[in-house]
Amino acid sequence: MSNYIDKNFFFVGTTIDGKDYTNEFVENNEWRLGWEGNEDDDHYQSMRTYYDQMREGDYIILKASYTRKNNLPFFNPNNKTASVMRIKAVGIIKENLKDGHTIKVDWFGDYRTTMKEWYFYTSRFAIWMLDYKSDSRNSHLIEFALNDVEQDYSIFLYRDYWKNQFYTDEQFREFETLQQEQESENQFAWVHFYQEFADKLRPYFNDRGALIEKVIETYKAINMKLPTLERERNIVDIDPFTIFALFNKGITDKNRIRIIQGFKEEFSVDAEVPESFDGIPVVNNMAATFYYFKGDRDEYDIDNLWAVFNSALDYEKSYSEESKGQFVEDFDTVIRQKGMRWNLTMGLYWIRPEAFINLDAKNRAFISSDENMASEFVSKFGHITKMPSGEEYLSIIEAARASLKSSRYKYSTFPELSFQAWHSTQKPNEDRGETEALHEVSLEDIELSGYAGKLVSSKNIILRGAPGTGKTYLARNIAAEVASSGRVTSFDELDENFKSNIEFIQFHPSYDYTDFVEGFRPTIDEETGEMRYEIIPGIFKEFILKAISRQSSGDQFVFIIDEINRGEISKIFGELFFAIDPGYRGRSGAVRTQYSSFNDENKFLYIPENVYIIGTMNDIDRSVESFDFAMRRRFRFIEVTAESQLAMLEDKVDSYEEAVSRLLRLNNAISEVEGLNSHYHIGPSYFLKLNDINNDYDLLWQDYLEPLLEEYVRGFFDEMSILSRLKAAYDGSLSENDYEN
Repeated sequence: MSNYIDKNFFFVGTTIDGKDYTNEFVENNEWRLGWEGNEDDDHYQSMRTYYDQMREGDYIILKASYTRKNNLPFFNPNNKTASVMRIKAVGIIKENLKDGHTIKVDWFGDYRTTMKEWYFYTSRFAIWMLDYKSDSRNSHLIEFALNDVEQDYSIFLYRDYWKNQFYTDEQFREFETLQQEQESENQFAWVHFYQEFADKLRPYFNDRGALIEKVIETYKAINMKLPTLERERNIVDIDPFTIFALFNKGITDKNRIRIIQGFKEEFSVDAEVPESFDGIPVVNNMAATFYYFKGDRDEYDIDNLWAVFNSALDYEKSYSEESKGQFVEDFDTVIRQKGMRWNLTMGLYWIRPEAFINLDAKNRAFISSDENMASEFVSKFGHITKMPSGEEYLSIIEAARASLKSSRYKYSTFPELSFQAWHSTQKPNEDRGETEALHEVSLEDIELSGYAGKLVSSKNIILRGAPGTGKTYLARNIAAEVASSGRVTSFDELDENFKSNIEFIQFHPSYDYTDFVEGFRPTIDEETGEMRYEIIPGIFKEFILKAISRQSSGDQFVFIIDEINRGEISKIFGELFFAIDPGYRGRSGAVRTQYSSFNDENKFLYIPENVYIIGTMNDIDRSVESFDFAMRRRFRFIEVTAESQLAMLEDKVDSYEEAVSRLLRLNNAISEVEGLNSHYHIGPSYFLKLNDINNDYDLLWQDYLEPLLEEYVRGFFDEMSILSRLKAAYDGSLSENDYEN
């Protein structure tokens, strides 16, 4: 919580000289540190340092610590002893009397008659001082003590210290099974709501105007802006799948729940609003309607979507040959429409999750492996890359259902399978399967250029080299190739949809965490006109959240950081040092961001597998020396030499041969200067400036090259003679003997 960040929390004992003073402390609105008259005691002196830090406004919690091994509230097969801390009262410090003993307190939580017990993470010290943000265990304990948030024992039992204390390997697997069973009770509760909501939409097949009005009213009631569903926001028609997509796309769970709650009230849905969305695929935010906008779609596209919606519900209800035939006919009609492909199976899964399998990229990759499905299923369907017909789709469903009934897997229903498919893609260092990219295969299976291939295999690369070697230009082209899944190799040829998946920034010394990840920014309240401060996501966090929301679409995202070494890396990235590591991509590498306690909407942030990072830097930049070694380990460094980029001059200068000749002679001369090397070479991009100066090589030297070279040799004892020799090499008047001497 936001008011906890700058506070300290003191968990304090209640026993003095063997007597429990809990009642006296609460009734007298105070707390006292013992050892009165014995202040020379070492224990007192140790606790006194914490007493002196107690300030007005800090929180104080009365506690008693002990151990127990019977009737523990978690799986304890070996009857092991656990540390316990009972919370007796909670208050706010009003005054420190500074007498070394007394604290005046306003007690607001009295648990003396309640057994409010916390396990594992405890202390027997008279004063245990914690803060909210330095350790996730701290925040968990504080929320438990102050806000009655239930303790999640698994958080601790999954840690090696407690896991090894309480379980053998076999017992821990049993514990995991129990956890999964307990979680699954509520994990797929969304199925009930989704099915009932589909039933509520069906009567509006012949009254779509009224349906549109109800959707508009829902968004007004929940005070949210209705997404664009038609040109100029003038909605003239709508289908049921698009309505489902309103809360099944890349938005936060908090907003999904708001929308679903609004629909529950507007359509009088009896089922409870789900809190978990496990196993639910989401559509791409940029393609969240199941129809093209008016003018681009055919006349009966939306009618056809309603038809397959209705026939799907009929088929699920009766499974008759007649209903099957109608469904197949409607299915085959819809998949021929613009923009309709695998998303149709997603929509069918939403409305009847137990009856229809979702065939998005993750599921198709998952069910193509005989580790996940029966060999009979895999041998028959293999890797599904072609959109099936209605008959083929039902055949896939029938075979998949038979495979799930084998009891060989942890999943037996389509929602459970869908969740496992998603979960499998969150594990680091595993084959991610296919994507919904242009060729329906993974990037690893596409023949990419050398640089792009290195980016895909390493996730993070830094292009390093001498000035002017075209690192930024190269980075943009690499990004274009990866974002388009190999379709184009030039950023200039990339269409706008793919360009939106590429972000470009340049670091500088004043750039910090609040610009990059998140931070407080002044905003204006639209209703009151008053200024207030809100947590605003930085450019990288916004980019990451967009990439996360579109994982199921197969889109690839590339983030370019130009001159990455010019920023203070550790200050800018913060805790994301860990998350960007290629070995910790996905939810398993999620970290709590610096301001997460202020904003419960996104407590944790992770870097998804579909994000690639390219940095560029000059080898001779002074800031290279202080480049964070932890960051070095997380990037693959690729040298870009001047010679390797000579092709950028082709068809770009009047005389390619002369430009290349001058560049190579100059760089050879630079390498011969004691104290300089290839890091100080001149890159070909400098010679592109010839087009701006009428192909004048003398002017290029005077205005661009000589000032840079002067900086290179500044302080050298023979600075002027070195520059003269470099100019002679540039002009072609330096002999081979001159190089040697």
